[in-house]
Amino acid sequence: MLSQRIIPMKYIYLTLIGLVLFSSCEENEKSAEEQQMLIAQKRDSIFKTIDDQWVIQIPKINQNVESNLVNWKEWNDFEKEYRIKPVTSLSAFHKKAQRLSKLAAEMQNNIPEVYNKPDVKSRIFLLNTNLNSLEMLLELDLIPAKEVKELFGKINKNYQSLANQFDEILIRKAIPMEVGEQEMIQSLDTIKRATLNAIPKE
Repeated sequence: MLSQRIIPMKYIYLTLIGLVLFSSCEENEKSAEEQQMLIAQKRDSIFKTIDDQWVIQIPKINQNVESNLVNWKEWNDFEKEYRIKPVTSLSAFHKKAQRLSKLAAEMQNNIPEVYNKPDVKSRIFLLNTNLNSLEMLLELDLIPAKEVKELFGKINKNYQSLANQFDEILIRKAIPMEVGEQEMIQSLDTIKRATLNAIPKE
């Protein structure tokens, strides 16, 4: 008789444990779904914020500069991509930043002789650095909209600064050299080459 009483109690105990576990699983699933919904809502909000903040400022370039840029493929590819705003999703914004970063790197490796100067190289490098930072931010699950906005401002300034440098180089190039200046530059180059050649090679 004692054995018959113990068996039903065991089943009741196991049933209660099963109900508790089932209820716990349901709660966990519900909690996970709610968390996913909150993340989705947050991403939708961030998308709207970034969409509003993605304001591209195209610098004005004078005709003399344009005539020197017309055959610079990498610059033209970058500018064309820069002008087109992504509109569909956060993924589209990320792909845009990724594409711009790649084009900026290609531009840095293929600079026309007239603009192949340290000031131009440093500006393209800074532009690409900020584009890389933007790309990394847009990879995050929860994107910091404030930091993205700040980067937009920096990227626009980098682009404007680069265009200004193109203009400045042509202005300096148009200023006539003083008498003897060219000879002095050539002499300095000769001394520089002679010094480098005199350094013992390992």
